[in-house]
Amino acid sequence: MDQKIKIALEILDDEIKGDVKNALQKMHEDYSMTWVYKNKKGILFPYITSENIKSELNEVYNFPERKYDIKNVCSSEKCVIIEMIESYYDPEDKKTYRTPQIIVLEYKDNKIRTGRHYCDPQISYLNLSEETLNKIYK
Repeated sequence: MDQKIKIALEILDDEIKGDVKNALQKMHEDYSMTWVYKNKKGILFPYITSENIKSELNEVYNFPERKYDIKNVCSSEKCVIIEMIESYYDPEDKKTYRTPQIIVLEYKDNKIRTGRHYCDPQISYLNLSEETLNKIYK
């Protein structure tokens, strides 16, 4: 398996496990992640950087029963692109939310330097079933 793909899949596994320590080891010192949408607070393209990553990861990595259904993975010389459905259970409303998304990860020195999450947050809040989302993948 391509080393960049291995690192990408491992960091997703770290996220599922809530393993911030191992995830940080896969991130370059100049790490940044941008979500390519407008969030609930009205912030266009929210992001985290290596400067605030430790405090932010504790929040980002704290979703019970999160899982990733990886649909496609491809890599080039300097990046990995993952198409997947992210699912997580919300204990407040007792619903499972599923979001189809694309993640682009760019590497430097064999670590993830920057990334972008592409999704439609309006779809994220619809509480779609696996059956409904699987219609996308014929």
